This record gives sequence, C-alpha cells and structure tokens, in this order.
Amino acid sequence: MKRIAVIGSGNMGRALGVRLAQLGHSVMFGARRSQQAEAAATRAGANARAGTNDEASAHGDILIWTIREEDPSKVLENPDLLKGKIVIDLNNRDYSQEVRNGAWFDHAIAEGLQVNAPNALVVKAWNTIAMESFDTDPASLEASNAQTFIAGDSASAKSQVAELSKDLGFKAVDLGSGPAAFRAAEALGDVIRLLMIDGGMGGRAHLTLSQLPEAKLGTIGRRAGSEYK
Repeated sequence: MKRIAVIGSGNMGRALGVRLAQLGHSVMFGARRSQQAEAAATRAGANARAGTNDEASAHGDILIWTIREEDPSKVLENPDLLKGKIVIDLNNRDYSQEVRNGAWFDHAIAEGLQVNAPNALVVKAWNTIAMESFDTDPASLEASNAQTFIAGDSASAKSQVAELSKDLGFKAVDLGSGPAAFRAAEALGDVIRLLMIDGGMGGRAHLTLSQLPEAKLGTIGRRAGSEYK
C-alpha cells in the first residue's frame, strides 16, 4: 500500500484517485474547493479522505499533480511539502491555444515543475491516457498491451510510478531523463489528443511501443555509413 495525494480533484484526479483507493492504496484528495475533494473521496470509499491541497501533500509519499501549474507556490501554502516526494505530472498543454498552433517541444510542464521544486522527484506519466480508460479492468488493459510513457531524473521514483501503473493495468515505457525525455513524453500527449479530437478516434485511442519482426529478406543491402546522427 502506498500513501497517495491527489492535488486537484477534477476529472483525471478523481479517476486516478478513485481507482488507486479501490486497489488498496491510501489516498487523500486535495482541492481548492473542498466539496470537489469530498465528493471524490466519497466515491473512492474507505481508503480515501479529503482535505486541502496542503493537507493532501502532507499525507502522500507520492503526489499526483493534476493542476496545469508549474510553480508549486501558486498551489500550496507550503511548497516545501514536496521535498523528497515523488510528484507525478500528468498534465498536457492547452489543446486549442498551444497544441493546434504547433507549440511543441520548446518546454514541458514537468520540466518547469522540476525546476520550481528542485527537491521533489518529478515523473511525467499517464498524460497519453484518457480518464475513461482508468475505469477499465486492469487485466483487460494488460491483455491489450496498454502502456504509459514515463520520464524523470530519478530511477527509483520511476520504478514506483511503474508499479502504480502496473496496478492500474498499464506497462510503463521509460523514455529516460532530462529535458528531452520530459518534452518527448509531453509531445506524445499532444499526438494522442490530435488523434482523439481532430482525428475523430475518441478517448479509446491509445499509443503503444512495439518491435517489428526481424528483417530477413536480404534484398535491400546494408545500411551505409552517414554523417547524419
């Protein structure tokens, strides 16, 4: 059992918190509006309770950061509560104002969050998954090879996020560390939303990584050396 804080109890926060509580983890929902956190905790059942964002942050060893804000001091009265804790950022850019205008790759929300909370262990995860998919039986998700792409500078933090992802039915694909990994993970959230929204594929559209069969025909010749890397 892990102690989990949900910072912001809107759609994604509610979905993840409810499911993780149902799976046996101790969850505290935080919100700016107490009624929102209380409603989520009631839905989640006996393993959940509600409080302020600061109270939730104090409760959790792992924080699910669902607010599209990179500066913790604008969300928490005491941002030092994040020190030493795993902070899972699942946010994506504004779809209409940024994604559709091509504002990709220059910056990631998780990247800014790590800069502003240098003593926290920020991991990007779950941002390619629509909230409805968390309401799916984990065994069914595993059978469909459901995946989440994760990024972060702490291997141990990513390992714990991978464990939580497995509880939910998703295999974690580690993109690595540093700004490039954070930006790549966030860009995948942009890609899937283009497919879901503009492409008309809906919330069940899903990105997965797989390997193609080994090339055995031997008809096209070997790869030549190149100056391009």
